[in-house]
Amino acid sequence: MKKKLSLIFGILLMALLLIPNAKVQAEGVAEDLNTGEKVEELTTVIIKTGTDKEYEKQQTYSILVTAEEGSNKAEAVFPMTFTQKGILYCAAAYLDSNPASTYDDFAIYSDEECTKSISYSSYSNTAIIPSKGTYYLKFTATDYNEEKPIDGYYFAFTSKFIGGADRTLTDKAWTVAGNTDTSKPIYYKVTTTKTGSLTIDIESEFSTRITLLNSKKKAISDEAYVYTSDGKASFAVPKGTYYLKVSGSSDTYRIKSTFKAITDNSGTTKAKAKKLTAGKAVNGLVTPGEKAGKVDWYKVTLSKSQTVDITFTGSVSSGEIHLEFYGNGISGSITKYISSVDSDKSFSAQTYDSTKLPKGTYYIKVTKKTKNTSGSYTLKFN
Repeated sequence: MKKKLSLIFGILLMALLLIPNAKVQAEGVAEDLNTGEKVEELTTVIIKTGTDKEYEKQQTYSILVTAEEGSNKAEAVFPMTFTQKGILYCAAAYLDSNPASTYDDFAIYSDEECTKSISYSSYSNTAIIPSKGTYYLKFTATDYNEEKPIDGYYFAFTSKFIGGADRTLTDKAWTVAGNTDTSKPIYYKVTTTKTGSLTIDIESEFSTRITLLNSKKKAISDEAYVYTSDGKASFAVPKGTYYLKVSGSSDTYRIKSTFKAITDNSGTTKAKAKKLTAGKAVNGLVTPGEKAGKVDWYKVTLSKSQTVDITFTGSVSSGEIHLEFYGNGISGSITKYISSVDSDKSFSAQTYDSTKLPKGTYYIKVTKKTKNTSGSYTLKFN
């Protein structure tokens, strides 16, 4: 996440305390500080993409609560409706006129009678909204002073909401989701119109687990760990509909999918190996539907003795793509493998006594090592 929400709310609350009291004129009525309108039901800002600019938005209210005559306690309850589960980032700042003996409280309930409270942390300013529906925000001031303010007690309240429902990804568009239950995943639907690579960018506070599923939500990849320092996962997929199963202990996930169509023109057998042209890159894919041990064949033909530099790069989040380079001009073979995102395993092919390879034909064998191996690669020589 680009900004710490706790920091944003800390700065925001300081700003709210400096706002002159907006004197609403009735008990239990909130005034929208953005519009000046008096409302009976609170709303919030919905964060969808998680950009810094979007996080700067918030819904703020000035709220007045008054006590009945002879009572030390003043209360007001306001409903707020959500269309999905998620995390409500909110804070209530009590504008205290009698600090010596006045106490404030803020709580959120799932029932109108305010008997069933939901999880709210004043430390992190977060409330877990477990499901869609209407919730009730209760503001309370308890005053033990003999002389009480005539006009009541004021709160400044601010909030923003990040939904936690399953969702559909749009290519190259960021979406942010609130993780309401770390024991349960969030599912992201993605559809590709061609065969190619699917790169997932992830921003989260802690490492994230991600698995590629087919259209029936059956796993077709190994579970990949995406560390915060890397922030990416990559799979190769044929045309179709897929789901990404995302889980972890972070409060929020900010995710973007990027699809790149790739045509794989590799040879299916050694006899049909695709000839590589010097300086021209070719792209290959290893998709979940292919069996383990499937091989892509390429060849390099040298008309004279020369140096041979092989570019072998790619991205794999599940399994391993294995390369073997061999030919009559060298003893044995050169082996490399790709098992991570943005991996570069390029190399120079040499003999024991020379940096040049003899004239002849050399083969590159690219193998899918496991059933769940999924990824893309690029090959080029010299």
